[in-house]
Amino acid sequence: MRVGLATVDFEALFIEGPAGQYSVEAKVMDVLRVLVDNADQVVLRENLIDQVWGVGYGGDERLSRAISLIRKSLGDTRGNHCYIQTIPRRGYKFIAKIDPVVEEVPEKPIEQSVEKAVKQISSPVIENPVAIEAVSSTQSSKPNPKQPSGKNWRTPAMVVALLLISAFIWMNPFKQNASPQYRVETGLEHVKNFTQKDAIPNAQEIFSGILADDPDHAAARAGLALSLIREYTHLERDPALLRRAKSSAEASLRIDNHLALANISVGWSAEFEGDFEKAHQLYDRADILDPENELTLEGQIRTYNKQGRYSEVRQSLDRALLLYPESALFHLYYGELLTKENSFVKAEAMFRKAISLSNENTRAYAQLAQSLHLQDKTSDGIQVLQDGLELNESALLYNNLGTYLFFQGQYTMAAQAFERTLKFKGNSHNYLYWANMADAARQVPSQKTKANDAYDRALQLLGEELKSNPKHPILNSRAALYYAKRGHYQKSRQFLSRVSFDQKSSATEYYRGVVTYEILAEREQALNMLKKALLAGYPLTEIKNDPELDNLRQDTEYHRIITTQGQ
Repeated sequence: MRVGLATVDFEALFIEGPAGQYSVEAKVMDVLRVLVDNADQVVLRENLIDQVWGVGYGGDERLSRAISLIRKSLGDTRGNHCYIQTIPRRGYKFIAKIDPVVEEVPEKPIEQSVEKAVKQISSPVIENPVAIEAVSSTQSSKPNPKQPSGKNWRTPAMVVALLLISAFIWMNPFKQNASPQYRVETGLEHVKNFTQKDAIPNAQEIFSGILADDPDHAAARAGLALSLIREYTHLERDPALLRRAKSSAEASLRIDNHLALANISVGWSAEFEGDFEKAHQLYDRADILDPENELTLEGQIRTYNKQGRYSEVRQSLDRALLLYPESALFHLYYGELLTKENSFVKAEAMFRKAISLSNENTRAYAQLAQSLHLQDKTSDGIQVLQDGLELNESALLYNNLGTYLFFQGQYTMAAQAFERTLKFKGNSHNYLYWANMADAARQVPSQKTKANDAYDRALQLLGEELKSNPKHPILNSRAALYYAKRGHYQKSRQFLSRVSFDQKSSATEYYRGVVTYEILAEREQALNMLKKALLAGYPLTEIKNDPELDNLRQDTEYHRIITTQGQ
């Protein structure tokens, strides 16, 4: 059966069209069958579920996944659904033309057919083929008897060739004069696959090019906002990028407030401003306009994570991986959630899966190395970082390398790795990198001044983030720690008072409390935090090797705690 530009074989469970060739699961094909049989009619979600999976099955997420797979197989693109239209809060409608007559499929690919036809044009069928050239006014207009006359130039072979060439150019996804819609889709693919080389600048170039021709193109403005946020999170931690992203996102929403992508971009912007309630409102709206959008899910997961709403993070990740099982990013997020839950072995498996799906993702290498380090396999973690650096030198990998060298007592080498981190473009805006360099330099007698300067820069940058999220426990605990190491004890206590160490706190937050209270000479509090850090699963290897805890490790209570809880 022909549906639109695709051929569907319901018996063989096979779809072939401009998007490629796909083998389709039986249940997924059953969903398509129901939609095709009810073409141009709205099929309610519950009716689809009942007809395919059975009454009372409740397979809402499986239906969403099936619709996503069908659209991918048919070549349906977001923002331009030519096959399946989503009817918000109701169901779906099949809207493509249906032809029950199956057309013959050429035995050879179109490229080979074009090549064959072109060869026919240049074959000896024409005795004296004439090179194309300009005709001067001095040349005779009388036809040359040895040349084909003008009225007979359209030979059957040439007509076939021209038709095939036209079809090939039309179907070729890399056509030169691509439509703005196609360019937006391409730009969004770069946004989604941001770990690939030059993906982020390529996305920005595409969206900026569209806006140069049409400043009121809402989708391009939204795409530009998303790519600027990608640049902020993965290339250059410059707050100016977030301001530009917010401006572009809000302009997109003013132009078309019913565009899902516009709502997503403003949601991302609100999230990075710390306005989580507004972000969720926009994500919910986007989900109505374009259900199961990958970028909406990503924003929801990040926002829930920043709010510490980890049960919602897990639910959203389960849904995301069901819909997008080949997404390296969602596997990465799941691994990070498992790390927070101290399930380091399961986290390791997730990070390895993320790398197998996208081996250029430096964050996956960094997180895999961390999961190994937290299992007391620091040497294995360092090897993972070396593997990642061979593929893609990055600030993140050098930073983590410096961290593990630090815990091995190699302070000078660690400081050098952190300095290397800061030399990468844009990373001078990341307070974590400055603080890490300061930590290493603090342990080298000749670098005390450098350490203080680095802490000052880290605190200055951290202050910018605290302005937009003043109650964030992680940001406040880090500020307290940095001020303590800098020697500003009153400031340290001020920020420490804003941190509520409770059941929601992670092992890392408790450990920051250990070090901060120890520097502030509040031993009893430090030992109390140590108990909680160990119970939460903080690795004993770091506690035994952190130079800030040299004096604490001499305390008999420390040894009692380690004996009863650290084993």
